[in-house]
Amino acid sequence: MKALVAAIALVCLSTSVLAHDIYSNLRDKAGHYCCNGQDCRPVQPTVLPNGSYYLPTTNEIIPADRATPSPDDRFHQCTYSAATYDVDPRSGLAEGIWGEVTRCFFAPMHSS
Repeated sequence: MKALVAAIALVCLSTSVLAHDIYSNLRDKAGHYCCNGQDCRPVQPTVLPNGSYYLPTTNEIIPADRATPSPDDRFHQCTYSAATYDVDPRSGLAEGIWGEVTRCFFAPMHSS
């Protein structure tokens, strides 16, 4: 029984690793790696009339010229966590806002 559970766990683990392999070597247009192992995923953007892409997951508009050709004819987004701070001039206190920001965006070549 333990061997069966171990085999099932190994299959599940290797499947999730293989599923993320598509992102392992992806680079942006400047040649920087896009993914650190868990921050890339398929997405369904809205293609805007001007050719840009609206990404509802991060509430961003990505210009068409920022999109990199997709490795599999699907849309993919790689993000990172970012913080911005707004300082209140009266009190001097800073309020942080955390959110996901797109590092790399991949689009099928025929989509724009």
